[in-house]
Amino acid sequence: MFKSVRLFAVTSIMAVLFATGANADTGFEYLQHLIDSARVMGASTFAPNTMSKAESEFSKAENAVIGGKAQKSIDQAVAKATEYTENAIRATEVAKLSLNEYLGPRQKALDAKAVSLVPELYMDAEQVFVKAAYKVESGDVKGGLKEAAKSTPLYDVAELEAIRKSILGGADALIEKAEKDDAHKYAVSTLDKAHTARNKADAIITSNRYNRGEAEAEAKRAEYEARHASNIALSVRSLKKNDQAWEKLMLVYEIQMNRVGETIGANHLPFDNGPLAAADSLIHYIDNMQQQNEYMTDKFAGILDETGENSEVSDPQTLADKASQKVETLFEEKQTVSHELEGNQAKLTNLEHKHQSMKAELSQRQQLEDKLNKAKSMFTPADGQVFLNATNDIVLSLSGISFDIGKAFIKESHLPLLQKVSNVIKMFPNAILVVEGHTDASGGAVINMTLSEKRAFAIMQFLRQTMQLPADKIKSMGYGSDKPVASNQTKDGRAQNRRIDVVIMLPSSNVLSSAE
Repeated sequence: MFKSVRLFAVTSIMAVLFATGANADTGFEYLQHLIDSARVMGASTFAPNTMSKAESEFSKAENAVIGGKAQKSIDQAVAKATEYTENAIRATEVAKLSLNEYLGPRQKALDAKAVSLVPELYMDAEQVFVKAAYKVESGDVKGGLKEAAKSTPLYDVAELEAIRKSILGGADALIEKAEKDDAHKYAVSTLDKAHTARNKADAIITSNRYNRGEAEAEAKRAEYEARHASNIALSVRSLKKNDQAWEKLMLVYEIQMNRVGETIGANHLPFDNGPLAAADSLIHYIDNMQQQNEYMTDKFAGILDETGENSEVSDPQTLADKASQKVETLFEEKQTVSHELEGNQAKLTNLEHKHQSMKAELSQRQQLEDKLNKAKSMFTPADGQVFLNATNDIVLSLSGISFDIGKAFIKESHLPLLQKVSNVIKMFPNAILVVEGHTDASGGAVINMTLSEKRAFAIMQFLRQTMQLPADKIKSMGYGSDKPVASNQTKDGRAQNRRIDVVIMLPSSNVLSSAE
């Protein structure tokens, strides 16, 4: 995805810049956009030597502007940096054309997130590929092609292992936990099912790494069995250590059955006669309620027979009066029971409505919780954190996007993390986005505020262009050094404070008030 997005972004920027031209007033701004384009194109990889010079000259031009040097000196520095950057872009295009047949394996490794999942394997391949780019850049195309061919199997291995880790990582972690929970002692059969499913998933990946559907299904089965094994092992281990735990285990199951009973009005199940009696009570409870009407009907139908057979009174009038009295009594009893049934039915209907309402609310909240947990699982500690702020907005605190001191430019190394950010944003299509820029306390407050605004704007523009977001859906803000998350007295603390926070503001109806 990023490959096409990069080309679109670069083409759009270049078209606008060359159409408007670059006069003396806009020269440095043009240079800034140009250097950003070169970085997004991957010039550091495909034209490393020229891009290194371009970066060096850009820093000189930037220092000239910040230092307030004479306009002539600034123009000369900007012109020189612009020339090197344009050369780096051209050299990148040439290298991509020359190495085109070897770009596929590299892109597949990137798509598989090998950069974050198996960084060592990916860097082994990348070092070889950069070496090939150096040779192409220096004019040794034949040598570059030969070197690039060496990178293909390395990228292939990185891609395979990244896919393997992305699919099997959860299962492997849960199996490891199950073994630590002594599942190999107390849940041998269940743990064996987890291993079998995991190995089957691994075999599917080895046979066809792109058959993700079947592999993921087996991996999910392995995760389930591993969790199952852990729960069994923990329960059995607890029972072996404490005989009283048997009672607690039974009570847990009784509590769950009582929850079912309470929803239909059976508040006390006969557990004193065993679990089968309790289950039978639940099964027959509703039938008994329905039989109340049948009982009254049968009783009324037999009243005359009962009166005629059992009465010793022979007077017809007396018999008639007695029958009439019994009929009236039975009608009164029936009306009383009917009223009680109607009241109970109304209560049940009301409870059902409340149940449906709560079920819908819980479902919505569960969906949001699942999305939040999924978002958290996508980020490594090196990437940053995902959490809810005081106003229940989802915050992606991207400590992994650490800008250089005084800089506000997106690096190619940021792109995998920005892809994760894009994936999370897509999970909340109705949200409003705010990109916040933060700096450390070095330098003046005005400079820090301006720098934080530039950083936030750069990330905002990147997300807006790559995701084609409407202008009213995303904005950027800079806070300078006003909101530190670590001490500014240490180097690591200052690095943490130079960060980007992406705030996902959910509609009020979807506020996740107790997700965490």
